Amino acid sequence: MNDKVNNLSDTVNVTMHTLTLSDKPVSYAKVKRNTAFIGNIVSKILEHNKVLDRETLLYSAGLFRNAILELLGAGKAVDLLEMGILYIKPSSSIDSLNPGIADVPDMTLSFTPSELAVEAVKGVTAGADITTTNEPVLSSLYNIHTKEEGSELSIGHSARITGKRLKIAGEETETGLYLASCSEDGTYDMDSSTWTALGMENIVDNTNTKILFNIPTSVTAGSYRLILKTAYGSGTRINKTVRTGVYGEKVMLA
Repeated sequence: MNDKVNNLSDTVNVTMHTLTLSDKPVSYAKVKRNTAFIGNIVSKILEHNKVLDRETLLYSAGLFRNAILELLGAGKAVDLLEMGILYIKPSSSIDSLNPGIADVPDMTLSFTPSELAVEAVKGVTAGADITTTNEPVLSSLYNIHTKEEGSELSIGHSARITGKRLKIAGEETETGLYLASCSEDGTYDMDSSTWTALGMENIVDNTNTKILFNIPTSVTAGSYRLILKTAYGSGTRINKTVRTGVYGEKVMLA
């Protein structure tokens, strides 16, 4: 068993997310993962037990892992050290009114926590490091002209952004879709007056999860960062704050 150790934070950090598709101002908190690996678990055991040594515990953990995997591979559900049941199930539904055994999808894993495990986390509270993340998320780009997903777009043709919280709304002088010329390492001028605004006349579809836009022939070929700015809230509400999202990779226009 690999003695893998993670540097664990002393606080439980959460990010706050706004449900922009809701008619009401609703938010939810999402815990940022703070994963303890087997090395962390062994270290915790050794804080309370001085009889066993680290190598013995790691060897035993490997035996437990292999036995659990063997049982799962045989189609068994496994009680995971009284913390819950690890079990297999079909990975999807069956699109048939009269399915046969050959129609059953591949299996995947699921987990049902025990009351013991649920009780252990009831006293956990969020630490002071709480951040709000409601910026637009530009997840992927699709070139309509070449029918390829990626960061290469075609001047004079259309492209599609997919993601979250994308809908463009607010004062057109402060919001919209922009191309910022960038260097080889992706660095661009933060002064928005130097960016190329595509203009709402080039926005075909404008939703929270998809922006379909045209790239004018007047745009010069080169490397750019794709930037989206919006003040959309939810329903018909426009926020006072303009939020900015930047696509994670350089965009090549040709």
